[in-house]
Amino acid sequence: MDQLKLKLKAYYQRYQQLDAKTKPAAGQGDKEEVADMEHDILSQFGLPASKRFVQILHDFVTHRQFNEQLVDYVSKKLKTAASKYLLAPVLSDVEQLSHAHDQKRSAYDVLPELGFPTNEYSLYLVGELLYKRNMSASDILDELQKVQHFDDWEDLLLLSKINNYKEDALYAKLKKHHLRFLNEFVQYVRKQALAAASHKRLTPAEEGYAPNYRTVTKVLVEDIVFDQDTTPSIFGKVRINGRLTRVTIGLEFSELNQLLMTSDELGVEISSLIKKKLSSPAVEKPLVIDVRAQFGQELKLDNCYLEVYKPQHRDSKHKWVEDKDPFYFVDKILSKKEFDKRSKEVEVKQKIQECLELIGGSYVYYQRLRRLDITEDEAKLRAGLGDELLFKLSYFLNKLKE
Repeated sequence: MDQLKLKLKAYYQRYQQLDAKTKPAAGQGDKEEVADMEHDILSQFGLPASKRFVQILHDFVTHRQFNEQLVDYVSKKLKTAASKYLLAPVLSDVEQLSHAHDQKRSAYDVLPELGFPTNEYSLYLVGELLYKRNMSASDILDELQKVQHFDDWEDLLLLSKINNYKEDALYAKLKKHHLRFLNEFVQYVRKQALAAASHKRLTPAEEGYAPNYRTVTKVLVEDIVFDQDTTPSIFGKVRINGRLTRVTIGLEFSELNQLLMTSDELGVEISSLIKKKLSSPAVEKPLVIDVRAQFGQELKLDNCYLEVYKPQHRDSKHKWVEDKDPFYFVDKILSKKEFDKRSKEVEVKQKIQECLELIGGSYVYYQRLRRLDITEDEAKLRAGLGDELLFKLSYFLNKLKE
């Protein structure tokens, strides 16, 4: 138990470090390290690293504090899960796949329990061919075993990313292994990539209009709505032009996670809840998080500033106009430090511009004095342009206005 406690503590701490990072910052090596730790802990109970058992560990790390009671609780839960799993009726691999098809079990559970990795190809075989196209379990198992035997998992993924893949030496190598669904898999991956690209939100520049940016802060979040196929939206209230206005703000999932992870303990709790719900096989679509109902208060996003804009459309005269609905997209998320720096830069640039306008205007005064037959040197002094460099700057600034 002492050894298990140490492993659970190390896993808890490592997962917290990983979870504190934004998605782009958490590297593949970090995730693989955590996955190895999960596999090690579960193997102590005789459990595979399938989704349903890994979820027990994910629930464990959502607790705020690590203590003896928490270790006892998760240990008991893993022992109970192990008893049910190990004492279940013994089925052949084909029978397990058949049962999985009938019960529509998550491929992330089925594959590890059969001893196969959750690679893109294995997920395609089970999720697409077995479940959706109703291919026989024996054919799917045969293909899984072939790929496992030749250890082709990574090669298949690499091949799917090569443009003229049939001309590549890797294709010839894989064909020798008589993989039945090789070509279908590559085409499937290409179609999925095209479908994802078509759902990607276009930027204003891509659509052809210049948005009117607004910077907002202290957003009161009441609801968060999204599913795995669409970008998230937050519903709430924000002060715009001095008035508290009800708005909807669309943003990417990574941006949502960034906002939540920088919004004190409540934001972290909401982030953990979302991850838990998304990992559930029976997740509802769309997923709705009623913040007040589930946490007793609204979430206040006051640790950052959002640069947002309203989407635009062409009117009957083909001019770009803003949508009337109170809906905004996030363009940038700025920390307080970044916002203060930007505000200071804007202020300084404005002051510099005012100074340049004064210097440029001094040349006009200089010209008036010269027309009054005042000597050149005297006119420069009266116009405040006695310094030769300042005089040249004033001259060129005035030229720009002509």
